Amino acid sequence: MIRYFNALLVSGLVTGLGVAWGTPAIDGGFSVHPETSFIPENDTGWTQIAGIIPKDSEAVYELEFWNSIKDSKDASDYEAYLEAYPNGRFAPLARARAKRYKKASGPAQPVQQAQPSQPVQPPALKIEAMDDRYEARVDTNVREKPSSSARKIGELASKSSVQVTGRLLDKEWYRVRLPGGGTGYVYAPLLSKPSPKPKTETKPQPIATKTATPALTNEKATHGKAFKDCPTCPEMVSISPGQFVMGSAKGDPSERPAHRVTLSSPFAIGKFEVTVAQWKECVKANGCRNIPAKADTSDNAPIHDVSWNDAQAYVKWLSGISGQKYRLPTEAEWEYAARGGTTSTYWWGDKIIAGKANCKDCGNNAWDPDKPADVGTFDANPYGIYDMNGNVWEWVNDCWHKNYKGAPANGTTWEQDNCRVRVIRGGSWRNDKSYIHSASRFKYDAYVRYILNGFRVAKPME
Repeated sequence: MIRYFNALLVSGLVTGLGVAWGTPAIDGGFSVHPETSFIPENDTGWTQIAGIIPKDSEAVYELEFWNSIKDSKDASDYEAYLEAYPNGRFAPLARARAKRYKKASGPAQPVQQAQPSQPVQPPALKIEAMDDRYEARVDTNVREKPSSSARKIGELASKSSVQVTGRLLDKEWYRVRLPGGGTGYVYAPLLSKPSPKPKTETKPQPIATKTATPALTNEKATHGKAFKDCPTCPEMVSISPGQFVMGSAKGDPSERPAHRVTLSSPFAIGKFEVTVAQWKECVKANGCRNIPAKADTSDNAPIHDVSWNDAQAYVKWLSGISGQKYRLPTEAEWEYAARGGTTSTYWWGDKIIAGKANCKDCGNNAWDPDKPADVGTFDANPYGIYDMNGNVWEWVNDCWHKNYKGAPANGTTWEQDNCRVRVIRGGSWRNDKSYIHSASRFKYDAYVRYILNGFRVAKPME
C-alpha cells in the first residue's frame, strides 16, 4: 500500500490529501468520496486508498477521460486519448488497444489509384477564421495536418501560449501560427482560453435555514404539463416558479456554497434529451452539422458528441422553425428541474436504485459501455422529466465558475467576459454514481465535441 500512496504523491492525483496535514488545497477544488478514492493500478482493477481526488485539475480530466473509454472496443476512442495525452499515464496501454482494435476491425478497403492525368485533390478544409491566443493544457503536439496520424512538426509546452488563427468546422482541431511563421494544427481539447483575472467576488446570498439539505418552498406549485410547439420540436414540460437551495454544503467545492435561488418566472424544459432523430431534422435544414453515428445507433438515442456551440446552433434553428425563443437551460433552471421538488442526493433518494438512471454502476443490466440508452428508458422524476441523472452530460447556458460564490440568486445565466468554458450537468452513462447526483457539475471548452456530451432545450413561458 505504501508504494501506491507514494505513486499518488508523485502523480499529483491526491494533492488534496495535504489538507489533512495543513498544506494548501488545489485551487480548483476536490471531488470528495465519502468512503474511498481510486487510483489506477492496471486496466482491470483499482487500488483503493482513503482520501480525496482533485476534481478541477488536469490529472482528473485525464483520469475521467480514461475511465470513460477504458472498456471501449473502438480504436478511435484510444486514438482520441493519445492525441489528448500522448505521454499520459495510460498511453502505452492505449497504443496497444488502438492497434489491437484497429486490426480487429479488418483491413482497410483498397483505394483505387487515380490516373496520373487526373490527380486527386484533397478536400478543402472548412475553417472558421479566428485571431486569439490560447494556452496548452498539457505538453501538446502540433501536427502538419488536422489528424493524429499526421506528421508532428512541433510541440507546445504545458501552459505556453499560442496564436489560434482558425477553428475547423467539421473536426475538433484548431489552426495555429508557428513561432517561425507557417501553420500547424492542434487537437482542440488540448488548448484552452487563459483564465481571466478574478473579479471582486460579491457576497453570496445567505441561506434562510440552518439545514444543509436543499428544501423547496413551493409545495403547492404545479409542474409537468407536457406539450410540443411543432411536429419536429422536442416535447417540453412546463415548470412553475419557486424557490430552492442550489448546490450542496457537503459535496465537492464546486457545488458550494449551497445558496437559495428564487425562480420568479415559469419556464419549460425538454422532457427528454435532444435525440438523434431531432438532430437529423436540423441537419436536413442545414442548421446543424452532420454527426456520423455508428450503424446500430437508435434514432431515439440522445444526440451526443456535440459541443456547446453545436447546441447553440440547434436552439437557433429550433427557434426559427417554431417561432418560439428556445435556448439552453440556465444552470439553476437545470438543477431545479432535475431535483423535481426533492431534497435528496438523487431525485429518488440518497442511494442508487436499479432502474432509475443510466451509469456504469447504477445496477442497470442493459448498460452498454459503447452508447447511451434511448431517451425515456428509465423512470421520470416527479416533474415528469427523464434522464437528468446519467445517460449523457448536458450543456447549460452558464459560463463555468469554480464555485457558487457570487452566483445570481434569481436563476439567470451566470456569464463572464470572453467566456470559453461552459458548464455541463448530470453525468453520463460511462461515469460512476459519484458524478450523476443532482448537484453534480463539470466543465468543457465551448468548442469541444466529446462523446459523452449532449443537451436538452428550454424556453421561457411568459
